[in-house]
Amino acid sequence: MIHHKDFFIVLIRLFLGYIFLSSGLCKLTNGHFGQIIGPPLFEAMLAKYGLALFARIVATLQVVCGILLLSQRFSTIGAIMLVPMNLSILAVTISLDWQGTPYVNGFFTLLNVLLLIYDWHKLKILVNPKLASSVKPTVIDAHTYNIYNIAGVVFAAVAIIASRYDIIFTNAFAIAAFVCFGYAIIQVKAVTKMQAIIVALVMLNMIMITLAGRFGLMVQKLVLYNTLVVLLLISLSFIKRLNPVDKPAVT
Repeated sequence: MIHHKDFFIVLIRLFLGYIFLSSGLCKLTNGHFGQIIGPPLFEAMLAKYGLALFARIVATLQVVCGILLLSQRFSTIGAIMLVPMNLSILAVTISLDWQGTPYVNGFFTLLNVLLLIYDWHKLKILVNPKLASSVKPTVIDAHTYNIYNIAGVVFAAVAIIASRYDIIFTNAFAIAAFVCFGYAIIQVKAVTKMQAIIVALVMLNMIMITLAGRFGLMVQKLVLYNTLVVLLLISLSFIKRLNPVDKPAVT
């Protein structure tokens, strides 16, 4: 069974992965891709200063970080790459005195640090190579090395290319990637039914947020309701773990 600590890390990866993938694709499509954080017209803003290419590279790297985190398989690399990204965004928002935004980015940075702490058993060999022999895969690592993760990475990479040409294809390939990344987790035998439902709802929210700009307020309401359901299920899952029901004795 996937323990709650490991599953919580999976949820953080999914959350940060979608945040940065959607933010990057939104910038690459000039605001037409569903997103949570901005600014959506980043390239147009910097183009006035001759920095359009720089803006495009930043947006692409945001998508790459998101893909790596969503994949689970390459999430450690994504968490490392996300550190300078998060710190740079945090520094910019503080320097420009944006109200409230630094707290949001600070929260993202904190989640990023939690991912690195969780993966310390892998990262420690960068400090001391002699510890390489002691590194063992986590439960997540052992069960998420499958073809669905690779398919998700491929679909998401195609979405980056499509973002320069057509928003419909961008959405289609991004949604295909979300489905693959979600199924890569759900199909693991060690995942409980409750955990599978939570992951399915998270992926459904990703799809609906992606399509929210095209279908309006109703989708936004559905996202809110599903988010509340996810939080409720997570709470129930932890309560059940803390207060297990005793099985009746076999006579």
